Amino acid sequence: MSHHPYTLDRWATPDDPESVPIRFADLRKIERACQGIWAIARIVGNSATEPESTGAAPLEPWVSANLLGGIEGLCDHIADLAETAMDGARLDLGVAMTDGSLH
Repeated sequence: MSHHPYTLDRWATPDDPESVPIRFADLRKIERACQGIWAIARIVGNSATEPESTGAAPLEPWVSANLLGGIEGLCDHIADLAETAMDGARLDLGVAMTDGSLH
């Protein structure tokens, strides 16, 4: 990848391998978590911006807060899956992950 500011991958570290094997089941879990995030975002977004289109009352603030907490929990889950996959890939390559190397 070039070092042009528009194409530079700011999340990559110099010791990242080009490719590594990752369990397909982990990718499915990440996919399901993303679908949950999209669904919650649509529910909260529609309630906040277009309550008249559904004819339903806007969500109570506590409901929105709980749904957003669900998004935060799903993001934590995705981060855990990514860390597990990266740890496994590093072990397969014989490289030890250093503290703080997961972004």
